Amino acid sequence: MEPVFDKDVRRAIRVNLARESYAQGTVRIACSNLRGYWWLVTTHRGLFAVSPDGIELVSHGWYFGIERHDKHIYLYENCGLRDRAANMGRIVRLQWEDGQLSDPQVLVTGLHGNAHQLKVIGGLLCLVDTANQRIQRFTLAGELVDFKAPLPVAPPTDTSGAYHHINSLAEVDGRIALLLHNGKAPSPRKSELVWLDRDWNVAARQFIEGYMCHDIVADAQGTLWHSASASGEVINDKGQRLKLSDSLMTRALAFCQGHLLVGLSSFGERQVRDGLAGEVAVLDPQAKESARFDVPAGPADVVTLF
Repeated sequence: MEPVFDKDVRRAIRVNLARESYAQGTVRIACSNLRGYWWLVTTHRGLFAVSPDGIELVSHGWYFGIERHDKHIYLYENCGLRDRAANMGRIVRLQWEDGQLSDPQVLVTGLHGNAHQLKVIGGLLCLVDTANQRIQRFTLAGELVDFKAPLPVAPPTDTSGAYHHINSLAEVDGRIALLLHNGKAPSPRKSELVWLDRDWNVAARQFIEGYMCHDIVADAQGTLWHSASASGEVINDKGQRLKLSDSLMTRALAFCQGHLLVGLSSFGERQVRDGLAGEVAVLDPQAKESARFDVPAGPADVVTLF
């Protein structure tokens, strides 16, 4: 008979295992053969591989940002749960070739625990350092290059509207875009899309439809999509709205072969989100839901595998 633990004991076990992994510089891979899977999805309870036919746990951990670049998968992992003073965030790199993950390496440690997306732009790893309202840039080997702060820095405790909770970063047709969540504004405020020039200065700002939004991706036709998280929708820049849930927040987005994967997460206090279940939904090229799978915690980010 398997032992039965209450949720607090389970969380304590996960905390200790994550901290041990951080201290030892290990990556807790559960499955390395990903042939047949289309996407990798990060969650607060692990990294998962997803296809229209199924889902598989790939690695244990509290993962957020993920990027596929050349023959590598880059991941941002928070090994300190929600202890923001711990600075136990790290960037991990995995070799990706012929449907196999291998050679896990820890490139960067000591990062803030409240970072979000990770993208390769201009040949550099760019991490959205959400808590500090800036972008940290590293070489692909993990060496710190610089920080970019296109918006004035404001602490997460700010309630004036100066703290925007930047959560998403994208390169679209050679332009750089940031998504401002704006959920900490003193009154309900729509999220914003900020366009930057090549020097990471603000070139334009625009409000988008929805509140507490996440992610910005382009489909094969160049149409931009984002998750209108508070309303459980996915919306594009042509005005099309897809309703996914009345109770879950839409999060991560990625297209693969005309199919769209959408992450859906429960909402709750940050320190308990690893215990709040989530889902991933697959939409076919006609925007009809073709599959939905449970995940043990809310999805944060997603990439396609081909």
